[in-house]
Amino acid sequence: MRQQFNDGIGRSAVPAGPRAGHLHGHGSRMEALRALGLGGILVINVRSFVERREHIERQLAAHGLECEFVHEFDANDIDPQTDQRYFDGPDLLRNVKSCSLKHLVALQRAATRGWDRVLVLEDDAVLLPGFSEGLERALAESRAWEGPHVVYLGSGGNQYTPRSQRRDGQSLYPNTRGRLTDSYVIGADAAAMRLAWMEANRMDHPIDHAFDRMDRELGIQILWFEDPIVEQGSKNGRFATSLEGTRPRWRQQFHFALKKVWQKHLRQLWR
Repeated sequence: MRQQFNDGIGRSAVPAGPRAGHLHGHGSRMEALRALGLGGILVINVRSFVERREHIERQLAAHGLECEFVHEFDANDIDPQTDQRYFDGPDLLRNVKSCSLKHLVALQRAATRGWDRVLVLEDDAVLLPGFSEGLERALAESRAWEGPHVVYLGSGGNQYTPRSQRRDGQSLYPNTRGRLTDSYVIGADAAAMRLAWMEANRMDHPIDHAFDRMDRELGIQILWFEDPIVEQGSKNGRFATSLEGTRPRWRQQFHFALKKVWQKHLRQLWR
């Protein structure tokens, strides 16, 4: 059996990297996090993606919030031992494996620090109007859910709870799968459960599908926030994607906008 998550990944496998693990902002932003009930905000970022890093910092600062970046395990930092330890997917791209390992590091930080709630964002997350109010509502409502759970704040490429299932005054809705990994809230308990699964099982799918599988097997309740308060910039055309195809950004923007009108508005008329 492989070593337990709280031993961490071997030090030689974790590059320090510029600004890795560094907190940004002032005391007032820490107070804002505590007022929300968050232990912290962790942002998945490649060290060379400066534009994305500045993009997410500006957005959070506008809401009086700060973040800590996860810079470990850029694609070129993954050594063969770590690759063999966590993956069993010969077709997985190194960028996909890098993203998975960065989320693993985020879960480690949440679990070892004992954070009751942590917001995990990917660096291409686009915070929508009403983000602060929505996040506060999601955190408040999630406290009523017993047992380990994870709250997905984004639309996941335009996925929405059918209007027929939604209720006035309710923002969180159970589901059997997540909505990508651009934005989710998780606690130390669920983070530790995911980590234990990842130590016992090698992944053969990207991290969003891997999370869906382990959450179902572990009994971690998946919750969707409605209406979503985050969009993924690699999906809506804000950024060129590093994980998917090479569709021009203008086509990506048009495709996303068209699908959003269909999924969020027109299709809801009979769902």
